Amino acid sequence: MEGIVIRGLGGLYEVLRDGRVYECRGRGGLKRDRNILYVGDRVEFDQGAIGKILPRRNVLPRPPVANLDKLFIVVALSDPLPNLYTLDKLIVISEHCGIEPVLVLNKTDLEDPLSVREIYSSVGYPSFSVCAKTGENVDLLRDLMRGRTCAFAGLSGVGKSTLMNALAPNFVRQTGEISRKLQRGKHTTRAVELYPFEGGFLADTPGFSELEFSPCGLHDRSLLADYFPEFEPYSDDCFFRDCAHGKEKGCAVRAAVEEGRISRSRYENYLRMYEEIGPLRPWETTK
Repeated sequence: MEGIVIRGLGGLYEVLRDGRVYECRGRGGLKRDRNILYVGDRVEFDQGAIGKILPRRNVLPRPPVANLDKLFIVVALSDPLPNLYTLDKLIVISEHCGIEPVLVLNKTDLEDPLSVREIYSSVGYPSFSVCAKTGENVDLLRDLMRGRTCAFAGLSGVGKSTLMNALAPNFVRQTGEISRKLQRGKHTTRAVELYPFEGGFLADTPGFSELEFSPCGLHDRSLLADYFPEFEPYSDDCFFRDCAHGKEKGCAVRAAVEEGRISRSRYENYLRMYEEIGPLRPWETTK
């Protein structure tokens, strides 16, 4: 039989098939082959044992979840002011993992002092303006999620919980009950779980504040510019073919920033990520 892994803990997995949940363990062959089972994996199983992991479309290693269609990155336009570095980093990680990022601009009843709408609409990323507090455009977001496997990301205070409560009250209640049970027990580490939602799945992804490039396999910083599509129209005009768009002579990307054709915040965040990833280490060349 084929099903989808919706949660796992301590080597025991729950697999959903046709509305029924089966408790399974991984067969010995999976362990020998060092195959890691992720929540979201589509698998073949029988008699309480998972025998095969079907091909994945993508994997997000941290938090560990597979086969996401969309990652909704929630940003408050104000109160608190958006952290644009975290936003850009989430976009890069999402795209590197093969997941479509969608910006959810929350608290539209407030001002937009950092011009977030203008910056990201000019780059071409899909975005939705919502107000979780009033319910504005929440139904449009729900329609976009229908039939897909989605996760939400965002720093605390951006209204992510309020938004998810507006979308799916049962989801918030279920995850809240799990949190309370864990707090009363010995273990408080939360694992990723999938909940059926509008013909698809909504992922509970606790601990999404641990944003690191290495677990996602982005070791080569020369690839970073590929995730800044606004650089592309100018990069071929750089003096050096392998220009890193930093302090190199004749950098057309840097010139476009100075002329206001590329967002300065996006460019500065690119430089910061470039330094954070650092030089490619020898043992990473084979990864």
